[in-house]
Amino acid sequence: MNNIKTIALSLILFTAVIGAMIWFNGKNNEPQTATINNGGAGGILTADAINYDFGNIGIKNGLVNHEYVLENKSDKIIKISEVSTSCMCTSAKLEVSGKTYGPFGMPGHGGGFTKAGIIVNPGEKAVVNATFDPAAHGPAGIGEVQREIYINTGADEQMVLGFKVNVTP
Repeated sequence: MNNIKTIALSLILFTAVIGAMIWFNGKNNEPQTATINNGGAGGILTADAINYDFGNIGIKNGLVNHEYVLENKSDKIIKISEVSTSCMCTSAKLEVSGKTYGPFGMPGHGGGFTKAGIIVNPGEKAVVNATFDPAAHGPAGIGEVQREIYINTGADEQMVLGFKVNVTP
């Protein structure tokens, strides 16, 4: 009788753990958005998603890209003053009204420009094209990597667009 109770309790506990893992994993995969409000200085810039998962990428597979879409959802212009990345392995370009700006990179390490001066008019979209080089760190760069792109508009907080990737041999 004790064995049946132990087995039943184990099955209930196992089911609860699996259910919790599915529930929490679903929460982490939901798209997250970000909004920057410049107050009196400018408009409101919104990102459709701020996180991306490239999954597994082989170190020899070459550059990978992902696009983030930003939109000025206000009636004021927004000036993106600076764009930078968290690592030399990552660069970003911005496209607004058919014009491409960048590449932008990591400040102070020769990784491209950081000063932007890009105007996003009311209702206009800006596309941020993030590029990651899985071979940038050599064999020591195998494993999970998380990187960011920083969008500065002069607001109290900058917008942070992030991605993760598992670099495989």
